[in-house]
Amino acid sequence: MRRIFPVLLAGSSFVSLAAPAFAEPLLHVPSPDWRDQIIYFALTDRFNDGDPSNNDQGAGEFDPQDHRKFSGGDLKGMKAQLDYMQKLGATALWLTPPVANQWWYPKGQYGGYHGYWATNFKQNDPHFGTLEDYQALSDDLHRRGMYLIQDIVVNHTGNFFGYEGEYDPQDTAKHFRVFADEHPGNRFPTQAPFELVDRHNPEHVAADIYHWTPPITDYQDPAQEFTHQLANLSDLNTSNPRVRETLKDSYRYWIETVGVDAFRVDTAKYVEHDFWHDFLHAPNGIMAAAKGTGRHDFLAFGEIFDGSAPMQNSGEHKLVSFLGTKDKPELNSVIGFPLFFELGRVMAEGAPTAQLAYRLEQQMAVYPNPWVIPNFVDNHDTRRFLSSGSLESFRQAMAVIFTVPGIPVIYQGDEQALTQTRQAMFAGGYGSSQSQFDTDSPMFRFVRDLAALRLSDKALTRGDLRVLASASQGAGILGFERSYQDEQDKQAAQQRTLVLMNTAQSAQLLANMPLQAGHWQLVLDEKGAVADKPVLSSSGELTMNLPAKAIRVYRWVGESAAVQSELTPELMPEKKPALTLETRLQGQTLTADTLLQGHFSQPDSQLQLVLNGNLDTAVPLTVSADGKWQYPLPVRSLGNWPQSINLYAPGLALAGETVSFTTQVLTPAWQLEVTDPVGDEAYQRPNHANSGAQRDITAASVRSGGSVLELTLSMAEISDGWQPAQGFDNVSFDIYFDLSSQLPHANAASALPDLKADMPQGHWHLGHTLHGWGNTLFIPGATDSAGKLGIARVAPAPKVTVDKAAGTLTLSYQGEGLGLQQWDGVSIYITTWDRSGEGDLRLVTPQASSWSFGGGDSQSPLIMDSLWLDTKLKQASTLSPNTSSTIE
Repeated sequence: MRRIFPVLLAGSSFVSLAAPAFAEPLLHVPSPDWRDQIIYFALTDRFNDGDPSNNDQGAGEFDPQDHRKFSGGDLKGMKAQLDYMQKLGATALWLTPPVANQWWYPKGQYGGYHGYWATNFKQNDPHFGTLEDYQALSDDLHRRGMYLIQDIVVNHTGNFFGYEGEYDPQDTAKHFRVFADEHPGNRFPTQAPFELVDRHNPEHVAADIYHWTPPITDYQDPAQEFTHQLANLSDLNTSNPRVRETLKDSYRYWIETVGVDAFRVDTAKYVEHDFWHDFLHAPNGIMAAAKGTGRHDFLAFGEIFDGSAPMQNSGEHKLVSFLGTKDKPELNSVIGFPLFFELGRVMAEGAPTAQLAYRLEQQMAVYPNPWVIPNFVDNHDTRRFLSSGSLESFRQAMAVIFTVPGIPVIYQGDEQALTQTRQAMFAGGYGSSQSQFDTDSPMFRFVRDLAALRLSDKALTRGDLRVLASASQGAGILGFERSYQDEQDKQAAQQRTLVLMNTAQSAQLLANMPLQAGHWQLVLDEKGAVADKPVLSSSGELTMNLPAKAIRVYRWVGESAAVQSELTPELMPEKKPALTLETRLQGQTLTADTLLQGHFSQPDSQLQLVLNGNLDTAVPLTVSADGKWQYPLPVRSLGNWPQSINLYAPGLALAGETVSFTTQVLTPAWQLEVTDPVGDEAYQRPNHANSGAQRDITAASVRSGGSVLELTLSMAEISDGWQPAQGFDNVSFDIYFDLSSQLPHANAASALPDLKADMPQGHWHLGHTLHGWGNTLFIPGATDSAGKLGIARVAPAPKVTVDKAAGTLTLSYQGEGLGLQQWDGVSIYITTWDRSGEGDLRLVTPQASSWSFGGGDSQSPLIMDSLWLDTKLKQASTLSPNTSSTIE
């Protein structure tokens, strides 16, 4: 019997041809057009176990119940799930490094299951399978018309040496130590010359393979970035020609021997620019090797873990610097981290959509080729979106990466709405008692529909982007258009796709958005592909009601289509009634209640005043017979807040011009200031180099006015050495609000989720988790069958302002979006601990270690310091973290 397999001919598509039963593996195929790809990113050890016989290598490194150890995923497991990936719509597989790794790092008490602690860059790790297994995966991918992307590391090897004592750059042997623990999983490099790790050995020193440096402490210092260790990972001297030649040889090997089609480059920002030009573009470099196998567009996209502050673009410019120049090129793509951070702020935390609009515009303006920038919502190094954002917001974030320029990246489990960063997909792997490969789950179907939409629409894969609408005041409307004109066929009609979203938890008014005249057919909404495809019509502007958390994707079908519009037909400009706000408001700063007045020429029609686009709280206006109306606008909220007003006649689909202004209230309605003892921490601190007094609260102040509450925490120490998105690190805050005085009928709970503690008194109605990489508000949800309290995410998250010099963090809570018009009489319970960058709470053990607190056990409350504030009584109490049900 003969089998059928696809062969790729130069310049052709995949076709099926008869072949002998023992055909050679299909390892080498031409590069694809990367604009047309959708990447599935799999963490090899946590994806699928296809060969249980290689799980346990007998070094104490395997335990699927322990998040620090190997779980059993491998290359055969990936091959077994290629059908699953294809059904989802993926066209390329990116896998974490399959190379031989350090299995256990005794000092840090953590394992190298992830693949980024290499001991040999040119060998497969036995946990993941053999070279033949890897070639079989490559073969199967290529026969399906899919592509293989390997994650590579050139910045470092594993955790093999460090400093125990003050570092002396003039005497790098001083306090140097090789971490030569006898643990059988602590495997040292076997590939020459990377075994030369000892600063005390003259031969090793002369070889100069490593930088003899401590961990980075100042990420703004280029010398530290390029030559110091990332954490305790042994930093390679990538300026050394011997190191460069060995790395080029190692990674050419995977292209030539396995048929890798692209590289994702780990920790690229920590390697000097000259290295990238040599490594990739030298005559014996990676691009030459790729061309030698027929790959003339080998993609090498780097991890430059940098973001930009809202409405700034420093991150984009940092990323672009690693693309090099025309005369001296470096990487040819970089991962879209600035967009990733903005998606979190806007979609999960409820920040203004204008920030995301700006980010998309910068992506188009700053990146030379934005169409090959890999964009993502989740990855293996960050907290899951769903650990802080709602499912509705997650769908919107995924819709963004599938409809903007760039290559969408699906991180394993995104399609199953997983909440743990490194949870296994297979039953029995870490965090999964059952298989996660459900091709009929709602999220799988939604991502599948996004992928199908993208691959069917060149406006999405190759088109320009133009922002049409956004909200500056907070969550709300985002609108943009993608357009594409085939340069080879100027007579072909331009393809246009319209994307509209409402990130708010209320219906929003889309007012007078400029839009290409004609008819637009709905093809996808927040549930997925749309079957009946209703059509809206535009005469050049669009006004409509967009429901809460809506997603609407439309395709332009022309100017004359025999279709039914889903909107009230727009009035022709000459027929539109006059709708005016006569009070001078645009650009003004209001400091007190203000009377608004105006005129409406059609007084018999309903008229509403819409504040900040929110139709759910729109105020019906009474219009007199002569068309006049007025409304006293309250100005009560503490602080400076951007606002907008629209006049809206819903029966006429008519909106006035958007008027923007600011409210300013400097004097609070009430305030409370308290102090907390210094040094009253409940446990031993973690003993890593950056751990200090960051969890120790020394004072707190609360101020409120209107719907705003401002909480300022004074801390014994504030650090930011890890470049945290929120501006501080090494501490997490869990803050709980008893709102019974304001929301007596709201859901309430006494248990504090995951802290192994209860409210000191009363119940909580609103919770807030804040750490360096997360800012989440939530309310109590249902209790599961095991008695665990669920939570539901809400927005907007508070604005965070860090003053490192003053030692303060100020949190500004906006109650309006939470149903709170004021905060009078609330009680606040503030607790501290620490979390990983992925959002996982640190452990507490009998003795402190690098990343765990000491002096407790698995049942101990996870509270380092705490403070109770009762604003009704205007008093505070310091609570014992270990007995959180009593007041000291």
